[in-house]
Amino acid sequence: MRVMRSPYCLMFKVDRCIIMSFSYYLETYGCSLNTADSDIISGILRGLGATEISDDRAADIIILNTCGVKEPTEDRIIHRLELLSKGKTPIIVAGCLPKISLDRIKRAVPNYAAILGPQSMSVLSDTVQRVLEGASGIVHLESSKDQKLQWLEGSPNSIICTIPICEGCLGSCAYCAVRFARGDVQSHSIAEIAGVVKRCSHAAYREIRLTSQDLGVYGFDINTDLVTLLKRLDEIEGPHKFRLGMFNPNLVWDTIDDLLTIVQSAHFFKFFHIPLQSGSDKILRAMGRKYSSQDWEKLVDRIRQAFPDATVATDIIVGFSGEREDDFEMTMDLIRRVRPPVVNISKYGDRPGTKASKSREKVDTTVKKDRSRLLTKLVNKIQLENNKSWLGWKGSVIVVDKGTRMGLLARNQSYKPIILFEDIPLGLTTQVKIVKAQRTQLIGALIS
Repeated sequence: MRVMRSPYCLMFKVDRCIIMSFSYYLETYGCSLNTADSDIISGILRGLGATEISDDRAADIIILNTCGVKEPTEDRIIHRLELLSKGKTPIIVAGCLPKISLDRIKRAVPNYAAILGPQSMSVLSDTVQRVLEGASGIVHLESSKDQKLQWLEGSPNSIICTIPICEGCLGSCAYCAVRFARGDVQSHSIAEIAGVVKRCSHAAYREIRLTSQDLGVYGFDINTDLVTLLKRLDEIEGPHKFRLGMFNPNLVWDTIDDLLTIVQSAHFFKFFHIPLQSGSDKILRAMGRKYSSQDWEKLVDRIRQAFPDATVATDIIVGFSGEREDDFEMTMDLIRRVRPPVVNISKYGDRPGTKASKSREKVDTTVKKDRSRLLTKLVNKIQLENNKSWLGWKGSVIVVDKGTRMGLLARNQSYKPIILFEDIPLGLTTQVKIVKAQRTQLIGALIS
């Protein structure tokens, strides 16, 4: 090992920088914001000369970037840590879970090398070097004011790049523990985000995902807003397309017409992720959501007036504390009426420290499972019918990834998943015809 100062070390604000060749194994759980954080972690480690490998048994260091949104995900992470802790490789636990269930992590991996919070990226470089020198038991959960985007590097094996535009939220949802981990709103500047977009586009990334806990809060802390940001990003030339992340109805309603005008640009997929969570206003109030079911429906209607073929995704929590049969039926009725083609369904589970976890009106586990099955059956029916309506469609798509099982995954302007069984490169824009419809995807054929 050789100790030296370098511009890279100065950028990371560390007093020493050990240049060494080492390998790391990185495992990511959770949302697209965590995916972006993993790209930042990789960017930092590559700057130190590290190589990412896919075998945790052969790595010099293991990093788990964790999620704390749902109890089943936490259970899976804890089980994974218990297995990994049986080995001798140093383990760094990062992400949201350390600020939500720290004690449980320590029990799962008592020999941990380091535990870092989601906003502790500025200490990662120094922490990794200390761990490789033999240090352990390091805990750093404090938030840093350093702008993480300076270290973001997209995956070298993908043409999809995920860019976080901000962290934190303005909400106080009764069920959410992530706000304990991510804290108040911290927006990246428009200039900084635009710089990363230019970098991604020049590096041949074709799908650029703009992500955060809630896109609608962007700019509240720096005297700007989402519309202003998107106007600037639309000015950046290139063959890339943006996919917008989630935004809550109450935070975009006043600017929705301006937002939809910008999204008319060919730079944007017509994809909108707008969480509902429940069709019962009583349950929405109990959840601490700041909109009504009618607000959500009006927003979807407005989007569909502008883009009839848009893909609208939403989220539903079944079995929230106090949810009665009539509340659940309101959710079912609203989904039947609005027919969103993408619905992410979660069974409610308590999260540490949340208001909802203290409720005495818990819904029986069997009832939650039954309601989840009923809603899933309805959603599956809607998805298949929606996909069948695309049969015979012809148009332009971008090939963005390998299929989960076979073929290649392409996306059209409405962000529909289209599988192509062709020998063509990722990033290609081509013309296809939809020849088959399945529940979760469409099958396309090239138009010669």
